[in-house]
Amino acid sequence: MTSEMLLALFSIGATLLFLGIRRGLILRTDREIRRCGAALTAERDALELQANELEAMQAEIEATKARLVELSTDKLILNRRSGKRTAAARRFIHEIGRPEPGRNHFTFRLAMTPGFAARPDAKAVVHPAIWRFGNEAQVWASDFAAAQMLTRNIFHEGVGVTVSSEEADEDAVAGASAL
Repeated sequence: MTSEMLLALFSIGATLLFLGIRRGLILRTDREIRRCGAALTAERDALELQANELEAMQAEIEATKARLVELSTDKLILNRRSGKRTAAARRFIHEIGRPEPGRNHFTFRLAMTPGFAARPDAKAVVHPAIWRFGNEAQVWASDFAAAQMLTRNIFHEGVGVTVSSEEADEDAVAGASAL
């Protein structure tokens, strides 16, 4: 072996050694990058989970605040009445028309349509909280058909109210006999 050959072998060996070391460094850097990427992905997922939990808690807090406002309104009503009346005895009267000669008094029972308040496009005629109690429409009209038409024009399914005609029929008979 000549010195030139040894030099060529040494150069080839040194080049291969350099490439091997370089490849090892690249693989080690690749593993570190993948490990950091996995750690960052895990942190991102944990932060997303915490953000979702925070949003759920904030929604729950808002719902609780709304319920507290509703309860404080109920308490205020009870305090004004000295708490003597029960919720079942409360009644809301919606008046339609006014007493005039030739007009009779009719009474209709009103109720909120079941599930109406849960609809996203729900627009009640009055505050939905009063529909938990007794509601009635007192109508002044010339006859039962006119009273029923007036009541159903104001309180109808579109605004989430049903008109009970059972009581209305009894009032119509009583109103007709008063003539």
